[in-house]
Amino acid sequence: MPLELDLQGNQQMFRCAARLVVCVIALGSGYSSYGQGRIDPTLPPGLFPTTRTAFIFPGVNTVKDPDAVVPPLTSAQKFSMFRRRTLDYSFPVEAVMFATLSHSTGIVGPKYGEGPRGFSRRFVSYTGSMASSNFFAGALLPSLLHQDPRYFRKGRGSVMSRILYAFKSEAVTRSDSGDLTFNASNVLGLGMSTALTNAWYPGSNLSFGGTMHRFALRLAITGTLNLFREFGGGYKPEP
Repeated sequence: MPLELDLQGNQQMFRCAARLVVCVIALGSGYSSYGQGRIDPTLPPGLFPTTRTAFIFPGVNTVKDPDAVVPPLTSAQKFSMFRRRTLDYSFPVEAVMFATLSHSTGIVGPKYGEGPRGFSRRFVSYTGSMASSNFFAGALLPSLLHQDPRYFRKGRGSVMSRILYAFKSEAVTRSDSGDLTFNASNVLGLGMSTALTNAWYPGSNLSFGGTMHRFALRLAITGTLNLFREFGGGYKPEP
């Protein structure tokens, strides 16, 4: 009976995850409505912005001006962006946020138990998960597939249109040549990162259905984080 219930639970998680993945792919169609800032491949490489999102998170992966015309990122800049995001002081803050959510609810994330030990293991797990996401989806695959890992802020229109845009950006990105394309770097990168986390997740969390559920959940979370990039304020530190 327990095995049967576990299989049923995995099947339900797989179906929910599959629906979300299908929705992301569906959002990737209809590029014509994506009329925000653009890339001009004839421009020389530019500098990273020094602004922050929500006054905490580095804005190196966000183009805040909806009318901006920016140069494409070089492969070196994509890896530099990964380094800047991962070594920033906000990185452990973000890991603590996810670890706290997992620890307090017992719903999201690995089952590491209660108490300080369980929380510390969750923190380390999320640190590895976030770093691998930044690497695969923000540096390696964008370099190999010649896609831009930045979020191009909409910055205008109704609140609902901007919310939909934030989630649609999970499925649509710009190529280094400036064309709109399916965001394979993000989708495949998150999938690779999710698969990698199986290396340190406890055995009770390891199943195909569970992995797919975590993959879909990460798509939903990164889409939600885009809302901070879309609506979050920013500042430019004094030189």
